[in-house]
Amino acid sequence: MKKIFYFLVFLVSFCLHAKESYYILIEPKFSGFSGSEDILTFHQGLEEARNKLLKIPKEKRVLYAFARFSELFLIWAPLSETEIVIQHEVFGHGYRIRDFGSHFAKVKKYKINTPSPYGSGGGATYYTFGENYTSFQETATSIAGVEATATLANRLKMKWLQSLRLDPLKAFLYLQAQQDLTSYIYTLNDSPIFSNEGHDIESFLFWLNNTYYNDLLKKQTLKKSALISLVDPYTYYSILSVFYYIFSGKDFKIPMINFKNIKYLPSLRLGLAPFGLEYYLENFFSYENRAIYSYLKIGKHNNKVFWGMGFDFPQIYKTKKTALGFRLDSFLQPKIYYKSAMFTFENVQIGYDEKDLKKFTFGSSLLLTLEQKLSKKFSFYTQAGYKTKGFIQSFPLREDIVFRVGFGLNNF
Repeated sequence: MKKIFYFLVFLVSFCLHAKESYYILIEPKFSGFSGSEDILTFHQGLEEARNKLLKIPKEKRVLYAFARFSELFLIWAPLSETEIVIQHEVFGHGYRIRDFGSHFAKVKKYKINTPSPYGSGGGATYYTFGENYTSFQETATSIAGVEATATLANRLKMKWLQSLRLDPLKAFLYLQAQQDLTSYIYTLNDSPIFSNEGHDIESFLFWLNNTYYNDLLKKQTLKKSALISLVDPYTYYSILSVFYYIFSGKDFKIPMINFKNIKYLPSLRLGLAPFGLEYYLENFFSYENRAIYSYLKIGKHNNKVFWGMGFDFPQIYKTKKTALGFRLDSFLQPKIYYKSAMFTFENVQIGYDEKDLKKFTFGSSLLLTLEQKLSKKFSFYTQAGYKTKGFIQSFPLREDIVFRVGFGLNNF
């Protein structure tokens, strides 16, 4: 992790001159949030290096269009696939296991395959766990990969809201991140004979259904629910941006709903939680080139309705040298247990009393953000706060202090 951090500092300090804010972040367990920021900064750094070394004229000629097509599909698409796999495995599954602690589970190794069209693509996380590992933890580990890629898609949209332009060289990165869960669900094998061995969603369904044994979630229900994630304007804008770039060489200006000085664009998506499905209504705002995000989520499983909401305003107060912001989340959801169950299956604690499964917890999280400009290129960035017990994507499951620190390289 340290080598990656130092390389990022070198790369972006040498060539980054972006219109959006980019960050190099570290935190104790490297969540999907810090992983997203570091991956996006790395990607942007490569774009800036490419702009210095290779410039394809923005002309509508067949030769230049073919060059841009080749660049997208032979360089940026494979790069994006690798970045998605790293986010999914290292900052998704890996983070959730690190979040539990070595007392419960430990990562043995990661496997990152060569991306298509140069290789088979994909990857895997290999880990071990002890006898105190619960079905709730296994469910949370199974969904952690798509949880992290959803976070990456969110952070990328927050950057696009600053410039109000969609970068076509990140279009494949967004499409794979935003629709990672959808594509994963639709690779499920419906056959009762041939299992989806090693498949995250298959594992999620198995452990969820064996935890909440009175309310079974079926594959067909999951596939129908996943279609809600297609109600996302940014997905179609990303596709359009690819064609627009190929034929013009330009970025794609994001169409949004205007309310005087505020621009707005909603989105829907499906999310997975250790206790069931969650449906998100996401709201993205741009105010004076500052990104604002809010969401409302709701779900029902085991005959119980659960919900959550959040608001993220990274730069609510801003001067020439200082920016202050916050993120607030709250939720009402079923309890997640770390305690021993009635029996074990495949060395996992499983079988909880129905009374325990019907218990709910109300919780929240509050993070405060400070960004202080140090020079023309750099700013100091820190985010700190506290979270109660419960599930929020890319956050600790248990009660914990959240602390992130790093550098900003931005359009301050």
